[in-house]
Amino acid sequence: MSQSVARSGKNTPPAAGASAGQYGRLYRTPAMERIRLITTGVRAEDAKKWLDIASLGRSATLKALDLPVATFNRKVKAGERLSQAESERVIGFARLVGQVEAMVEEAGVEEAGGAADFDAQEWLARWLTTPVPALGGARPIDLMGTMEGQGLVSQTLAQMSSGAYA
Repeated sequence: MSQSVARSGKNTPPAAGASAGQYGRLYRTPAMERIRLITTGVRAEDAKKWLDIASLGRSATLKALDLPVATFNRKVKAGERLSQAESERVIGFARLVGQVEAMVEEAGVEEAGGAADFDAQEWLARWLTTPVPALGGARPIDLMGTMEGQGLVSQTLAQMSSGAYA
């Protein structure tokens, strides 16, 4: 269990606030803890922070994740938690940003002076909205509404990182 959850005794996701590097922490969070967060339900306010990727727009992200905007906004305002299915899709999306952050770290971009300037959210937003040959020409964002689609997008990112055709 992460220290942030253990200290507070609450189900606050380790990536609440979604600042640079926070997505990477969620990406590296043990699966059992992520499952617990999903089954408990992510706080809508935390999800809002994770999904605020300016160049993508929260409405477009919510649509891609099959989350009705009005329902989402009502849950944020009321301080509610997302359902298990909604939480799973939101965490899956946030983990993709963390995966990109991890790819940059592992590639040693910081040694070239670029990691501090690299914006994983911005890069992922552009990539998600561009047709990808390895996905049969589909835009990755169009696959975000299902866990199977998110897994395929994550696999494609991993192949890019390893140098495999993506």
